[in-house]
Amino acid sequence: MGVLAKPWFNRKRTWLIAAILLLMSAWLFRVRLLHAAGMFLINEDEVDHADVIYVLGGAPFDRGSHAAGMLAAGVAPIAYTTGSNFSSILKAEGREVSEAELSRSAAIRAGASPQRILPFPFGTSTFEEAQGVLHHARRLHVDTIVVLSTDLHTRRVGKVFRKRFEGSGIHVLVASAPSSDYDAHRWWCSEQGLLMVNNEYVKTLFYALKY
Repeated sequence: MGVLAKPWFNRKRTWLIAAILLLMSAWLFRVRLLHAAGMFLINEDEVDHADVIYVLGGAPFDRGSHAAGMLAAGVAPIAYTTGSNFSSILKAEGREVSEAELSRSAAIRAGASPQRILPFPFGTSTFEEAQGVLHHARRLHVDTIVVLSTDLHTRRVGKVFRKRFEGSGIHVLVASAPSSDYDAHRWWCSEQGLLMVNNEYVKTLFYALKY
């Protein structure tokens, strides 16, 4: 019995040592691993010029303000803000304001001309926004568009939009607005950053399975 039990014991001890070493390595390199997990979600393009900017719904202050800067820099002559969801916070005050309107208001407060940033309140998700933007961009007969989202959303946004725009003849560029709620390079240091990365990986998996 002792002879038979020895190989099993050795295997168990080997697995235990390997698990301990793996945990120690993960702890020692935790900052690099966490940083890499966040950076993987960021995938944006160098944007010099486009026909139009589409500012996706959500994070209206960050995205709207960044869109104002892009317009001022001459990236595009006009921008449209998307998103038909209504702010739950403003609902509590009896006001129904769409994400598109909130982003536009933020852009105007940041210096954008009201004539250069217009609302396009369509879509309750990235997938729906991609559908609406494709239809809208075709009506405008544009060649190149910039899709603006928050930094940690850009990889998923790029995949969704480019897949939807395949065969359309319209070139999609993805730009990111930095978040004012967390530092993307140290996202694990704040609750908002933790929630953002967790949600983004869940959404990435969901989109991969559904679309």
